[in-house]
Amino acid sequence: MRRIWRRITSGVLGMCLTGLACAARGEQPWPPALPGAERGTVSTSSARLLEVPASVAEARTQAGSAPFAVAATSPTVELAYHDQLGPDAIQRRLWSSWGDICLADDGRVYCGIGDHGDDVGGDARCFVYCWDPARRELRQVVDMHQVVPAGDGQPAWSKIHARIDQAADGWIYFSCTLNDGNRARLPQYQWNQRLPGGQLYRYDPRSGRAERFADLPARRCTATSILDRKRNLWWCNLEAGDGNALWALDLNTGQAVFQAPDASLGFNRNFALAADGSIIFNGPDAIGRCDAETRQLSRTKSSFESSPGMRCSTRESANGWIYGITHQSHQLFRYSPARDKLEPLGPNWLAGSYTAVCELSPDERFVYYLPGAHGGAFRDGTPVVQYELATGRRKVLAFLAAAIEEQFGYVPAGTYGMKVSQDGGALYVNFNGHAADTLRPEKMRPNGFGLCAFAAIHIPRSER
Repeated sequence: MRRIWRRITSGVLGMCLTGLACAARGEQPWPPALPGAERGTVSTSSARLLEVPASVAEARTQAGSAPFAVAATSPTVELAYHDQLGPDAIQRRLWSSWGDICLADDGRVYCGIGDHGDDVGGDARCFVYCWDPARRELRQVVDMHQVVPAGDGQPAWSKIHARIDQAADGWIYFSCTLNDGNRARLPQYQWNQRLPGGQLYRYDPRSGRAERFADLPARRCTATSILDRKRNLWWCNLEAGDGNALWALDLNTGQAVFQAPDASLGFNRNFALAADGSIIFNGPDAIGRCDAETRQLSRTKSSFESSPGMRCSTRESANGWIYGITHQSHQLFRYSPARDKLEPLGPNWLAGSYTAVCELSPDERFVYYLPGAHGGAFRDGTPVVQYELATGRRKVLAFLAAAIEEQFGYVPAGTYGMKVSQDGGALYVNFNGHAADTLRPEKMRPNGFGLCAFAAIHIPRSER
């Protein structure tokens, strides 16, 4: 087991050193500076956050569009860029974030980004960051090139797509992947003994140490995972075989304890953890269940119409419901594992918008989500939606895009990672996005990627 100790240069000093290094090499620094930042973080509570974009005002009048309200009081939004991206970072046009983030026991938040670079050629970058809400500071804590040094012909990790989670031992667990994990079986990926395929890594916040913890089956990767903290099991979907398959690792022993047959899992971007430890997943043609005790797979009686399955889901609530949003059809739903009962709740946003993550509030009154995950949220103003379970009311807490771009030159364009603070007062969001056209290079246009940012959205008490 390789153990890495890494000191972190953070805040203003880190930004200055990065800028000086870029200048010395004749490079344009990336990310660009955030105007007025303190320790790399800016803040706004502009009334502009509550303005409904013209395109949304038009769309809400169309038949089939879900109604929504707008908050009366603006949130306070803190924003920071992921920095320390390495040499010539501006030439790596697809800086992006693809996985869910971790809210740790101490209130800090862990998130990951990568450059979607030359993974097969070994020239890709992947990092983990920590947001400290007390200091209002985002700092890099793991550089995957330090954990898995480059080697001749060896692939390199270009993103973290599976979840980041904290286990009961206090370590932060995560797994990296390729631009497309399904390609891991191809011969051009020259896996070796040091890097035989996907691996599970962990980071110790107490010491700053990062290390490899366990190997996934050789020549396979994962984009989807969940931690059963009560039973200390890490579940993931194995890609690059003869179809998708659930796989479970015991974090007490570091040994695999379950592997389902290939092709037993259908749409592979989400599965849910039931309160009893069972895994609720998208089967080939219906909702599937992996029993917590027997680990037997079964087909339930429930299935999603016009959708391959759930794209995101919450934990199971105290009264036995898992909430979520479907893929393709973009419908809200709730599902009871105990009763095998599935109930549709209507479009998530307007007539429906691709959403990759949703979270149940600690008091279980709301589900929060941000529609438009794949780089297009700005077309609807980058709405932050609060869905009230008791009434079914959708309320927009903020339209982030215009206000953030006007004040700071950044366009938040969608997210795959979001958490609710322990007191329910803040949403933590890891954004994909891009710099305003006055700042971003021509080659980074027109997509909604290239510049990642972390946001803490503080919800007024009157709005929750």
